[in-house]
Amino acid sequence: QWRINQVFREERSAEFEFEFDGLDGLMWVNARMFPEFEAEAESAQTLLCVCRDVTERHRAQRDYRMLFDQMLDGVAVHEIICNGDGTPVDYRFLSVNPAFERITGLEASAIIGRTVLEVLPRTEPVWIEVYGQVALTGEPQRFSSHSQELGRTFEVVAFSPHLRQFACVFQDITDRHT
Repeated sequence: QWRINQVFREERSAEFEFEFDGLDGLMWVNARMFPEFEAEAESAQTLLCVCRDVTERHRAQRDYRMLFDQMLDGVAVHEIICNGDGTPVDYRFLSVNPAFERITGLEASAIIGRTVLEVLPRTEPVWIEVYGQVALTGEPQRFSSHSQELGRTFEVVAFSPHLRQFACVFQDITDRHT
C-alpha cells in the first residue's frame, strides 16, 4: 500500500516487483503504476496499474544462481578494459563462484570490482590477450595455460555473454602436468 501512496504523493510512476502465495505456489509479479490526472483536478485522483507475471524469470534466475554456486568448476564473469586504441590491457572481476574461490584461493569479497592487474599484478599478458579477443569478437576459446602468479595450470573455456564481457569456466589441471 505504501507504494500506491508514494505514486499519489510524488505524482510520478513507479515500478516494483513483489512475491505472494499463488494457486500454484510462490509467484512474482512486476507492477507498474501510473498516476492519472483529470483535466480540472489539482492532483492525481486515480492510478493505472499494469501487472505482469515474472515468476518464470525469477525461477530461472534462482536456478542459474544455484547452478553457478554449486558447480565444481571455477566460474568467473569479467569485463574487458581497453586502452584508447581499443587494445585490451586489463579486465575487471564482476562475479565468481565458490569453486573459483576454492581453486584460486582468491576471495570474492576481495576481488569483485577490482582488475586482474590490481589483484594479480604479474598476470601474464596472454591471459588478457585471449580474454580480450573473446570479449571483443564474441568468439569462444578453449585453451590450457599456466598462471605463474597462482602457480597453477588451468584448462579454460571462455565465452562472451555480452559485448566487452567474458565468462570463463575452468579446471585446475596442474596435477596432470607434473
